Amino acid sequence: MRLKFMNLIAYEMCPDFQNDFGVASYISFLNSLIDHPDDVKHLRKKHILRNLLGSDEEVVQLFNEMDTIVVPNNQFSDKVKSMIEAHCNTTWKIWIAQFFHDRFSKPWVLGSIGVLSGLGMTAVQTWYTVNSDNPSSPCKALLEYLKARGY
Repeated sequence: MRLKFMNLIAYEMCPDFQNDFGVASYISFLNSLIDHPDDVKHLRKKHILRNLLGSDEEVVQLFNEMDTIVVPNNQFSDKVKSMIEAHCNTTWKIWIAQFFHDRFSKPWVLGSIGVLSGLGMTAVQTWYTVNSDNPSSPCKALLEYLKARGY
């Protein structure tokens, strides 16, 4: 992969055509994101990066080596970083993220919500069954029987 990246960057640096140095900018941007194997793991989980090298450490080493030959385009990466920060620093997104982090970080909370929603749906189903207009429903017959007996 290192040789492929180097060849792409070398081809991109040729003065034969006009370009925006997209490969070099992309590699430089990824290098700014990747410092540790945990960074690679996080990018893989979000389907931003695919690791075909084997281990996450090899990816970190590859981008550290590429850092010495790539001339970063800070204008591109600064613009992308500012757009990401602006997206993430929206007030309502921060509030929602904080709410979910505070309220749903424990597994028992999700289990409790599941139990309560199951009980709620059971109560709604029971209410509709009892209050249905079907004259032959078993609930209507039971209610009539209980009313006749004085309960």
